[in-house]
Formats: sequence, structure tokens, C-alpha cells
Amino acid sequence: MYLPKHFHTDDQPQIQTFLKQNYFGLLLSSEPELRYSPLPFLFDWQEQRLTAYCHLARNNPQLKQLDQQQVQVVIMGPHAFVAADCYGEDHAVSTWNYSLVELKGTAFTLNTEQTLELVRRQEGFSAPALQQATEYQQKLVHAICGVRIDVSSWLGKMKLSQNKSAAQRQKVGDYLQATEQPQSVWQLMQQLKLYQADGTHP
Repeated sequence: MYLPKHFHTDDQPQIQTFLKQNYFGLLLSSEPELRYSPLPFLFDWQEQRLTAYCHLARNNPQLKQLDQQQVQVVIMGPHAFVAADCYGEDHAVSTWNYSLVELKGTAFTLNTEQTLELVRRQEGFSAPALQQATEYQQKLVHAICGVRIDVSSWLGKMKLSQNKSAAQRQKVGDYLQATEQPQSVWQLMQQLKLYQADGTHP
């Protein structure tokens, strides 16, 4: 991934916050061939150690090449078009602001009991009020297989106009706040103290 220094982050609290808010992404594997699956992930932080969990359908061909193999996970966050005229300057160009986190690690397939526990954890995280019957969950785990990924490295790319001046970033944030659907990139910029919605420079 092309990653200019001013867009790079490996700050753990920042990555943790990002992954709490964004947890749908791509699981990529490359042995013996490149395959990927779009999946929701569950992230478990233990101090400075990160473990990612997901599950795949048992008939997904990618599942056969995951156990004890190196994989990558790419989680996309908010993104939005930034029009050149928002700067109010000559020779400005349009661009796209976006955010993502890339994880690398080793994948391990889970057994039926571990997969069932994972399904319960994922449901508890995404839909705490949902109470599915135990019988249904037992049937479900025969159709899916859980995967644990022991993450060895992580990095983030937050392309949020850091290469612009504070005044230019303010114009970008104002433009996005007025036009963005859904309104999320300008909120991420504000969260990272790159923009203030009240008009004051960070």
C-alpha cells in the first residue's frame, strides 16, 4: 500500500477506536492463490496484543487455505469526495479523503464449539437484544467455521487532508459537513483534531 508519512498512523489507541467504529472489511489470503471475503470482524485487545475473529461459510473455497497461513485484513472507514472548489483557490485539485486499517497475522480455523462461542459473541456485540434459540445456533455452526487471526502488525492510513494547512483543512471540513452523505469523514477529522465544526482552527 502506498503510504505517505503524513497519512500513516500506528498509534494503538487511535487504531483501537477506529476498529470499534469500523469492523467490516476484507479477509485476504494468497496461498495457493489470491482469495478474499467481505466479512464482519470481532477484535479482542489484550494490552498490546490484538486478535481478530470472523467466520466463513464452510463451502467458501477460501476456508481451505486459511489454517496456519499468513493473511491480511483491510478495514475501510469513512471516505468522501473533496471538490477542488471548496478551497476557494486557483490550481486546486479534487481528491478523495478516506481511512483504513490494515492488519497482518496468522489465521487458525476454530472447531465447532469455538465457532459457536464466536457466533454468540458476535451477536452479543452487534445485537445485544437478539436472543436466538440454542437449537438454531447449533444448526448454524454446522454451516460455518470460525477463524482466529493472531495479528502480528497493524497500520492505519488516514488520508484526511493532513498535507494541507489548518485553514485549508477547515474549508474541507466545512465542505464535507455541508455535503457529505453520510456525514462521517468530517466527524473523523474532528475526532482526530484535524477540523473543528465550530469554525475554530484545531
